[in-house]
This record gives sequence, C-alpha cells and structure tokens, in this order.
Amino acid sequence: MSEVKPTQSDFIATTKASQHGTSEPQFLWFPFLPYKKLVLLQGESGIGKSTMVLNIAALLSNGKPMPFESGGSTADCGNILYLNKEDDISETINPRLIAMGADLERFHFVDEPFYLEDDCKRLEATIRELNIRMTIVDPLTSFLSRNHNMNTAQSVGNLMRELSRVAFTTDSVLVVVCHLTKNASGKEIDRHLGSSDIVNAARSVLSVTRENEDSDIVTVKHLKSTLARRAAPFFYELVGNGLIEFMSGEEFENEEMPLFIKKEKKIDIAVNTLWGMLSDGAKPQSEIKNEFFELDVCGWRTVEEAKSKLGIEQYWDGDTSYWRLER
Repeated sequence: MSEVKPTQSDFIATTKASQHGTSEPQFLWFPFLPYKKLVLLQGESGIGKSTMVLNIAALLSNGKPMPFESGGSTADCGNILYLNKEDDISETINPRLIAMGADLERFHFVDEPFYLEDDCKRLEATIRELNIRMTIVDPLTSFLSRNHNMNTAQSVGNLMRELSRVAFTTDSVLVVVCHLTKNASGKEIDRHLGSSDIVNAARSVLSVTRENEDSDIVTVKHLKSTLARRAAPFFYELVGNGLIEFMSGEEFENEEMPLFIKKEKKIDIAVNTLWGMLSDGAKPQSEIKNEFFELDVCGWRTVEEAKSKLGIEQYWDGDTSYWRLER
C-alpha cells in the first residue's frame, strides 16, 4: 500500500523570521503609552485617573509635548475617541476640556448604545473613519452588557484580544480604564476588577493610588511594560476643574514643597531610589542596605515597604540574598 502524502492545504502556513525584519515600537508618551497596543489604567474611584488621561488627551489634541518631555521634542497631534457614560458631556467633560485648553474639535463621543463585546468591528471602523490616535474606554465595565462576566477568563480574554487587535490594526493607542477591587491583598497589578486576562492583554499597565488619604498628591506606578523598561513612579495633583499638575520624582522632592507634603515623601523617595538602584539588574541586599545607609533618606523598614510596593523579587545565590525588579 503506497503512502499518502499530505496536500499543501494540510500544512499550517508559516513564514521565517528573516522575512519580517525588525521595527522600533512607537509611543505617544514614552514608555507609558505605546501606539498599536492596549494600555490598562487602573485605580480606585475618585482620585482623578479619568482626569489624568484626559489631560494627556488634551495635549495630544493640541500637538503639545507629553509631561516630562522637553518643549523642543516632536509631539503628535491627533483625534481622540472618548467612551464614557458616567459623566455628562456639557456639564462635566467639556468644562474640564476647556480648562485643560483642549481642542474640542478633536474629541469625539459615542452617541448611541454601544457594547464592546458586540461592536469591536464597528469600533475599529469608527477609529479609521475619524482618524483617531487615542481611544479611551472609561471605565471598561460601562461598555459591557449585563450578560458579560468580567471574571470569566474566556469571555474577558477574547474581548481583550479583540481590543488589542483593534489597537494594532488602527495604529492607535487604546486605553482601558478599570476600577480596583476593595481587596488589597496580593500583588497590586492584580487588583483590578475582573479576570487576569485584562492585565495579560495590556502591553503597559499604570496604577493610580493615593498613598496618604490626607494628601492631594496621587502616585502613578508603571507596573508593566513589554516594549521598554518600566519607568519610575511619577505624581500628580488636581489643581483646578480638570487641571492636573504632573510631577516627576525629582520635582516631588523639591525643597520648596510645603512641610506637610515632605513628611509623607519618605516612602516615595525610597521607591524612586530603590527603582533606580535595580533598574540595571539585580543587586545584593547588603549592597542596597549600605547605599541607603549612606544616603540617609529613610529607615530600612521604609525600604522594605518600598520593596513590596515595587513587587521586587528576592532570591538567593549561595549565601547571598539578591533583590531584583519583577520581570
């Protein structure tokens, strides 16, 4: 009996790595907001995460540099699609955009019932038609039908992969805003509402927290980045109707800051310093301890708290304990 050879249709179509070449990732805001990717912005309610992302969108609408970028740097200018059902456009959103100096002609809102699990193809077509550079879904739960289970990995995973595809095919940034659960146990990156597939699909994850309930200062942590090294935490403060003042770690330590702000900065200084120490790779714990002792910026208990906040891994190599940033 002769052997039956498979036909060409029986094989999976493949290509070689050499056929694809290489390309550099592009960013609206390096390293936080990559183009062609899904970005997750998570945080507790009422601390201004929506206002923060709208401030970024306002800069995009005017072609102005992103926070911490020099005025001479090249800045993109483009249209924004804002999906939001929680705030009234004329009473809340537009007054804030005007205060931000945004170009209202570049902001678009969905004006009909819309659910992501049913209409991702229409979302893609809309982004293309309006030449959208940044889409904001705020929050994700508002654009899911009642039948959609946020905790089911299969349904959430399929949706997030579809949103990732939309971002990729439209060459735009797609930001999904998620609220946090009340359960503060476990890793900070896993505190969002719903399945872990939300984080898995995102190429960049930002977490917005208020470390001190008596402070107006909000911390933004870069918990995940697959296209560039994670950035150090930065900070912002709501200073008006929709206006935000962004502060880098260096600015946050400014000697002219009010005393009540300085008192709560030790943990933030420790986080930034520790991140800088480990940004180039693992270090022995003893070396880290000696460096903090010489800097004399905080106690070791604060350093260990910063270690927990950054999700730093501790491992042993022989008799030596090492710390490294979470991979």
